[in-house]
Amino acid sequence: MLEERSRLAREIHDTLVQEFAGILLHLEAVEGSDDAEWCSSSECLARARELAKSGLEDARRMLLNLRPKSLEGATLPDAPRQLADDFSCDCTIACTFCQAGHVRFLPVVIQDELYRVAQEALSNVRKHSRASSASLSLGYGLAVIVLTIKDNGQGFAIIKHQAAGHGYGLTTMRERAQRLGGKIEIETGPGAGTEVRITVPLPGTTQMERHNQ
Repeated sequence: MLEERSRLAREIHDTLVQEFAGILLHLEAVEGSDDAEWCSSSECLARARELAKSGLEDARRMLLNLRPKSLEGATLPDAPRQLADDFSCDCTIACTFCQAGHVRFLPVVIQDELYRVAQEALSNVRKHSRASSASLSLGYGLAVIVLTIKDNGQGFAIIKHQAAGHGYGLTTMRERAQRLGGKIEIETGPGAGTEVRITVPLPGTTQMERHNQ
């Protein structure tokens, strides 16, 4: 029961909360906020409608314990690429996606967890960074896969950040990485932007192979 409650809490945080935030952002733009220039009223309303529909679908899927809709019928590189495009559309921060290495088949659990981490990291960029640009990247090695999210924003003091926990999001990202046997690293500093890097071992590889990557 506790695990199920934790799963629902993570899914609500990573989907519905962000979709509601996106809806609010677009509706505020329609009302004539400072961000109105990047989104016409009709475009903002159309995007808010899309996010509302997506929220309804995500609520249904999380209750049934189904995969994120974005990953159905899509490879892992395709889903974060679309995520970056949608992020650029939904706020004033330009976001790019790049891929390095030869794409390899990944178990569903790795795809799902990495996608959720990318969602949460970009949500943090939007809410906290005051950045003008961000990037998502996937690096495929022989023994590991590395997801990196970077921004050119205000950054933060690591010690203070860790002590405060910086909200539910960082804790969730750490838990997702740990469930995959991976690790999360954060490089930042006041005025220095932020880089979040998640390294996950690929199934069937040895610890020595991962260390030599």
